[in-house]
Amino acid sequence: MDNQKLDRLLRRIDGVEKLQRETGENVNTLHLKYGDSGIPIMPSEDFFKGGNIFVNRSRRFSYTPAHRHSFIEFNYMYSGHCTQYINDEKIVLRTGDMILLDKGVVQKIDYIGEDDILVNIGVQDDSILDNILRNLTDSDNLVTRFMMNASSVDAVHNSFILFSLHSNWVATNLVQTMIGNFFIKERDRNRILNLLLSALLVELANMIELRTNQMASNSSQELAILQYIDANYPTLTLRELAKHFGYNRNYLGNKLKKMTKSTFQELIDKKRLDESRILLSDTNYSIEEIAQRVGFKSTTSLYKLYRAYLNSTPNQIRQR
Repeated sequence: MDNQKLDRLLRRIDGVEKLQRETGENVNTLHLKYGDSGIPIMPSEDFFKGGNIFVNRSRRFSYTPAHRHSFIEFNYMYSGHCTQYINDEKIVLRTGDMILLDKGVVQKIDYIGEDDILVNIGVQDDSILDNILRNLTDSDNLVTRFMMNASSVDAVHNSFILFSLHSNWVATNLVQTMIGNFFIKERDRNRILNLLLSALLVELANMIELRTNQMASNSSQELAILQYIDANYPTLTLRELAKHFGYNRNYLGNKLKKMTKSTFQELIDKKRLDESRILLSDTNYSIEEIAQRVGFKSTTSLYKLYRAYLNSTPNQIRQR
């Protein structure tokens, strides 16, 4: 579906919206029991009849009372803006913003007008949010790993992640292609949607990692220390690191242990392990070349590292 057709489709006013525009009231098409004891849960069976992914547009000219989801949901602000409350935290979405909501969060949305096009993408799979966070905590970037483990990235809150896709045309095109494909009744639609979602998750994970790196560059000296280790790990010693930042060697070793739950040597080992695994899978370098690139003088040390952490060998990892 081309961009013009998608735009016309998303801006079309349906019968429910006409009624909401006339009355100013929310038309409860799902017959949720708002106002009763507890907060109603959106019935997933109404959405996932055609597969594990659904797409719909939030109805305009009204508000959406507090409710919960039994599925993961992406809210994409195609145009305009809206104010949401996620677990009572106020979030303002503007054109190009997207929020990833874990299941079980309490969400309510203020009144949205004619130019406020909010698209909902639901995913009936608990592993989506876990996967994107796990990919980051397994990152070879020490700063990203530290910040995600500490839950200190300001893009990540208890139950949602907020993204800004304004300058990322890849993510924007993937989202809009998903939306367009959902409304095309093709036999392989669900498989196509899952492939597009997988590509989108990779792009979003890269966005979070970039954001953590940008934050770290202007953040505390603790994060600057981790960045320095990232950049100089092949030959870096604790003594050199301490001298560079003006610390006593033993003091800095204890500081790193407190920060990361790892010793300096463990951080170096994990960095060498991560980088060597990338080289094993993505290049044709020999084991000896890889060992040298990550800071070892011989392949024996690299083999010892793999036995200690993976109970395997570099050759076995490459074959896999």
